Amino acid sequence: MKFSERYGYVKPAEVLKRGFLDEEGITGICNCYDHLDEWLNRYDVNKESQYEESYTHLEELTWCYFMNQRRDSFYTGLGGHKIAATAYLESKQHEWYTKFDLIEFTISVLRKNAPKGDRNFHQIIKEFIDMLNSTFQRLEYAYRVVDYQIVEITDQEEIATIEAAIKQTSATKTHLSEGLKLLSNRPTPDYRNSIKESISAVEALCREITEESSLGPALKALEKKGIVVPKFLLSGIEKLYVYTNDARTGIRHALMDEVDVPGFDEAKYMLVMCSAFVNYIQSKRSIK
Repeated sequence: MKFSERYGYVKPAEVLKRGFLDEEGITGICNCYDHLDEWLNRYDVNKESQYEESYTHLEELTWCYFMNQRRDSFYTGLGGHKIAATAYLESKQHEWYTKFDLIEFTISVLRKNAPKGDRNFHQIIKEFIDMLNSTFQRLEYAYRVVDYQIVEITDQEEIATIEAAIKQTSATKTHLSEGLKLLSNRPTPDYRNSIKESISAVEALCREITEESSLGPALKALEKKGIVVPKFLLSGIEKLYVYTNDARTGIRHALMDEVDVPGFDEAKYMLVMCSAFVNYIQSKRSIK
């Protein structure tokens, strides 16, 4: 077994998942479609419409216009029909990005067929999108549905920033690697401690350079060591450090309430920002 496997270290690209869908991602998206089926069935019952009419219509349109199959082959007799959306998602014959095309197709069909002024139907669309986004976030995919389209929220530059910082000095590397590991610890990521490790990487580097005992004095002492950082950049890092010490986040102190508990987005942001600052300081350090 490789060192990285023995100690649980992972690559940033494996945490900030982009450019693929794995099995847990497919399962999560299929569960969203299962809930959509249930919500539309309940909607039809409340409207005294034919049971499963709305979702069946969605499946038929998916079969005919997204998958480009014959309508005659959609219905299987005795009121049955082909499973279209989830079967397409689970099929290994289709590329991951065409499965995202399917999600966008589904949302567009739902919007097009939403009865005008029917708040219940529009609420179903919203809940479907919210569940998709919750699934993407929970499984740490770099995608969200924004304005009814799937957009990428994590780019290759962010991944490269983390990778470059992890190659730095031993103390910094240890903290950032641990922060990345905690961020990627599925199914139970530890966002609070991931953030703590990210800011600790900055602290470790600044203390190494200045020999100060904590981050605050170390940041102020950088200039004495020939590393001049604009005051507004220093202020930004100081404010991030204050954020990690806020009792409401539960990052460095016991959690006081559930209001400001950090999630994936906050942990990823801190990992990227702290990695960028580490790279920045190391660059200034090498040319002074």
